[in-house]
Amino acid sequence: VMALSQGAIPHNTPQSQQIVMTNYSVERKVLQSSDVMKYIFSGAIALALILLLIGMYHDSWTGPGEDAPPGMQGGLGLTGATYDCSDVTGTDSDGDSNKEICKFGAGLGTGEITPSQALMAESLEGLVEDLPDEMSGDMDIMCNVMKELSEAIGSTPEDIEDIENCQDRSTAGTTAIVFFWFSFIGALVTGIIVVTSLYQTIPYSNEVEKYGILASAVFALLGFVSWLILKPETTASFGPAFYITIFSILLLAALAVIQFVRPKAIGNLVLFE
Repeated sequence: VMALSQGAIPHNTPQSQQIVMTNYSVERKVLQSSDVMKYIFSGAIALALILLLIGMYHDSWTGPGEDAPPGMQGGLGLTGATYDCSDVTGTDSDGDSNKEICKFGAGLGTGEITPSQALMAESLEGLVEDLPDEMSGDMDIMCNVMKELSEAIGSTPEDIEDIENCQDRSTAGTTAIVFFWFSFIGALVTGIIVVTSLYQTIPYSNEVEKYGILASAVFALLGFVSWLILKPETTASFGPAFYITIFSILLLAALAVIQFVRPKAIGNLVLFE
């Protein structure tokens, strides 16, 4: 009675329940916001991984080059080459079919035609008539064929330079692939941790997410830079896989920056930790 007379507010059960429900509602909204951002983050990682894989294994880092027959499509990747002679037409100055010349070069570059077959063939038409218009192969095979032909018919300084450029290009691609696979594994582990943390508590998951995506971005950048440094000079233009890889690296770098600059908490509000 004395407390009431001095202005005390009596205990009220509905008000207490309302306060509890309000606090629960705020916490639930924070949790839902955290979950949504984790889904977005994991989706962005998945997109970066897909783009990185396309860049790693699509043979379009550079185009076919200025010496290719008119209409020839395809290009060189990190460790492979693709030739498409479907649209090649016309004849050269000697009257030979440009398409047959294209298929002959593609067959040698992909191993469909061996150096011995090329040297013993009676006619170009008979050598390439059973070959498809589109062929793909490993870059090391192309380098070995160039070396065998050079040794068989006698090498010139230009031939030796072409062989060295081919080998340098293969080395550059192999080095880049190694770095890109480290990047892929780092991003994949990070994405798995992000998704798993939605359903159960994982110790140090925030640190794994932060440094895992950072390591992935760094390895991807190292792979790209190493390829630029080790590859020989070329007049061929860069192709779609080159730009797709750049976009995947930028996406990984952006995700890493977000992980480091995002605030952990502001009062009762949390971004996606």
